[in-house]
Amino acid sequence: MITSTINFDSTASRPKNGLVLIYDLEGFSKFFNQPDVQDYVPRFINEVSHCISVNIFGGEDYWSHKQNHRPKGLNGEGITLIHEKFLGDGAMYIWTISGEEFNSTDTIRALCNRLWNLKNYFGKVIRKSSDQVPVMDLPERIRFGLARGTIYELKRKNSSQREYIGFCINLASRLQKYCPELGFIASARIGLSEGSLKENGYIKVIAKQIKGFPREIVIVDRNEFERLDTEIKNQLFDELN
Repeated sequence: MITSTINFDSTASRPKNGLVLIYDLEGFSKFFNQPDVQDYVPRFINEVSHCISVNIFGGEDYWSHKQNHRPKGLNGEGITLIHEKFLGDGAMYIWTISGEEFNSTDTIRALCNRLWNLKNYFGKVIRKSSDQVPVMDLPERIRFGLARGTIYELKRKNSSQREYIGFCINLASRLQKYCPELGFIASARIGLSEGSLKENGYIKVIAKQIKGFPREIVIVDRNEFERLDTEIKNQLFDELN
């Protein structure tokens, strides 16, 4: 008798307001296909994971130009981390949002800035990692996709394990690889105000080639967007009127 190894309860949870972050290490496959990877890959993954954790929980931000900056992290404001999952060449993080909209918006804005800084200064992470990972072709770039929306919890039968589904999970996955030249793209559904976007150097544009999400309004760094090659910009984006 064949029995499925994945078997969920017949009903998902009630909908929850979720925030989803997915990151990917560009060039990870090339890095992985080297001799003695068992000695090096875990070290590198652990270092990257540590950097993500600093953004979420607080700690020393050694890669930023603000030395010894210790971010507050996402430990309050009604935002609760409920799921972490390693994806082979990156990871996914899911939060639920239950606090005041003003407070959660402030925290999400801070998260965006921290992720952008990590993406922008990722070369310092590579240089630190190279001391313990003495091989060529370390992934030189990290890409982030951030989205917000309804999520549902699936409980595995006869297990405490949980999995999650929701359009924002799919969207975050597509955003992180949509335009590698940018490296950080967030859905406008995360809810930042126009004033907050302007103050922090972001703009809204229309991503018009995301599979399954036609003409999605997204948030990108203004200066990075303006520096994009014109052909790439015209192919992937439309500007908002």
